[in-house]
Amino acid sequence: MFSVSKRPQLRQRIDLASVRDTLLYLESDLAGAPGLERIANAISDALAEIDRMELSAAPFEAPAVTQARFLPAGL
Repeated sequence: MFSVSKRPQLRQRIDLASVRDTLLYLESDLAGAPGLERIANAISDALAEIDRMELSAAPFEAPAVTQARFLPAGL
């Protein structure tokens, strides 16, 4: 696959809290389903990995947009 845009692609931030909530929902549904215990265990492993990632990741600092200064367009 290729990109027709010449702009560099920015890395998207993933909202791990939303991913965790979705996986918890799936895990709870699969845990009681006969024959799907292995999938529930795999989701449990994924949840543990998300927890490890959040502990090791640097906190996200949002830019202070209210402190922005703009220069005139002619400069």
